[in-house]
Amino acid sequence: MSEDNREKLRELATIGLVSGGHFWSHFFMLAIPSALPLIRGEFAASNFSLGMVIAASALMGASWQFPMGVLTDRYGARAFLVIGLAIESLALVFQSYAPTVPVMIGIAFVAGIADSVFHPADYTILTAKIRPSWLGRAYAVHTFTGFLGFALAPTVMTFLLAHGDWRHALAVVGFAGLATALLLFACGKLLKGTTYPYTKRANGALPDKNMMQFLLSPPLLTMFIFYIVATLGSNGLQIFSNSALIDLYHVDLILANTALAVFLWGTAIGVLGGGFIADKTHRLDAVAAVCYVLAAALLVAIGMSALSYAATVGAMFFTGFMLGAVMPSRDLMVRTVTPPGSIGKAFGYVSSGFSVGGSIAPLIYGTLLDMKLPQLVFFTAASMTLATIVIALLASYFSRRAGTADTAMQPAN
Repeated sequence: MSEDNREKLRELATIGLVSGGHFWSHFFMLAIPSALPLIRGEFAASNFSLGMVIAASALMGASWQFPMGVLTDRYGARAFLVIGLAIESLALVFQSYAPTVPVMIGIAFVAGIADSVFHPADYTILTAKIRPSWLGRAYAVHTFTGFLGFALAPTVMTFLLAHGDWRHALAVVGFAGLATALLLFACGKLLKGTTYPYTKRANGALPDKNMMQFLLSPPLLTMFIFYIVATLGSNGLQIFSNSALIDLYHVDLILANTALAVFLWGTAIGVLGGGFIADKTHRLDAVAAVCYVLAAALLVAIGMSALSYAATVGAMFFTGFMLGAVMPSRDLMVRTVTPPGSIGKAFGYVSSGFSVGGSIAPLIYGTLLDMKLPQLVFFTAASMTLATIVIALLASYFSRRAGTADTAMQPAN
């Protein structure tokens, strides 16, 4: 076998390992929501209080993603990825023993800090280890496996819940994640990326003296807002659409989780299609406008109960597909506008928008359900989806201004 073929195999293995960790990051986000009605019944808790469990994790993720990006740029991403997955897996095991909702909230804070490592660590490793001609598809595979985790979570949790209680289900998936962390540790050489040491400028100033300029640069700030608004639309569907469908269509948990799983499968498949689109065009505005308008129209139809339940399941699939198709172009745009040597910081910063939106959305959508307004779950998601189009137009403008030059880092070793 030629050296080039061996290198290709190493790169494919790296993509697989990084994406495997990303799978569990997303799976864990929906493990508790998939069992939400059962947890609510055992603790006699409100949707708002259980939304606090989700929000606590998202809040910590939002607070720590940028610092984790700085650390992965400076020290390398391998250790952060392995330790983060191990801690988050153990946190889910501990959730299975939680005696009260406040204890679950406390554990969620720790889980959120651990989860904050994935986007900066993953993108740092992929950008450093994968050849530029593969990078768009590598990002697409990475995003796909994350949404595959979303898609499988309701299905796997429903199966586990049918053969045990919610505590048993959380413990099983937590230990599965821990096993994956051990695999990543064993294959650590493939994950050893590149660090970008801080060097002094001619005037003796460190680059991070301009950190506020970095954070407030229009391209990255716009992408940060893009991630927030997009998450405000999708997060409510991921966490509360099953509960909303139960109230709106009077179906049981299994049917509601099936619709949620179909939505998430649609998103995952859409991401794969979006990876090929990203290799052909960088016009996020055109892709987003078409996809988001169609998704919003379908969400309004679901909220109005204008469809049969079977048609609603189909609409959930196509809504997820449209939302997923935008994502690889979005990730490549972040890379385009990122200064050299700052990929960890950039993805840590903009993807913290996921966590910011994720910390707000559960409280909004949980309150709507507590107010007995399940239709507003879908109407609100549609509104946020339409608002994202405006942000996409700005993001595309800044991306085009940044030019099509390859801004991938030239590492310092």
